[in-house]
Amino acid sequence: MSGRPSDEDIARADIVMAAEVEADDLEVKVAPDHQVEFHGDDQAASGTNRENLPESVTDGARYRSVRISYALQARAARVNPT
Repeated sequence: MSGRPSDEDIARADIVMAAEVEADDLEVKVAPDHQVEFHGDDQAASGTNRENLPESVTDGARYRSVRISYALQARAARVNPT
């Protein structure tokens, strides 16, 4: 996952979750196997901006001065009344 959703996409979103994490020292014991999936229309996006941390981390590796910025944005489905 790379590149947070744009500020414009976040401003139009109905749902936004964002987090920022910093660490002076980060040791990865077991690299995570993760993914984010969206189902339905292309009305959602998520991603990270990372400093001093590769997209794929390595088991047993140590990273210093790490910063991760994550955002997820989504639009609620519009329902037409019948």
